[in-house]
Amino acid sequence: MTVNFVAPLLCSANIAENLDSQDGSCRVALGSQGNGDELIATANELEVVWPTKNEKLKIMNGSMRGVTGKLIGVDGSVGIVRVEGSLDAKIVDMVILGKVAA
Repeated sequence: MTVNFVAPLLCSANIAENLDSQDGSCRVALGSQGNGDELIATANELEVVWPTKNEKLKIMNGSMRGVTGKLIGVDGSVGIVRVEGSLDAKIVDMVILGKVAA
C-alpha cells in the first residue's frame, strides 16, 4: 500500500518504504503508479495529498499512526475516519491524513 504525495516539482509520487523514523526520510517511487525512478526524500521535501470524502487514507502521525481507513466525512479541520477492518469511526485532524493510492 502506498500513500500519494506531491513532490516539489508537482509530480505524483508514492512512498515505497519508510527508511528513518527520526527524520521521516523514505524511499519514493515517482510516477502516478509508483513505477518510475526512485529517490530518497525527507519529510520536508514532500507534501501529503489529503483524501477527499470516500477515499482510502492512512493516518500519518499520532497514536493511530499507520492505521488505514476511509474518509467518511469532514467537519472543519477534522476528518471522520472509518477504521479499516472494523466498524469504528474516529475523529482525526485532517493534517495527519494521507490519501492512499488506488
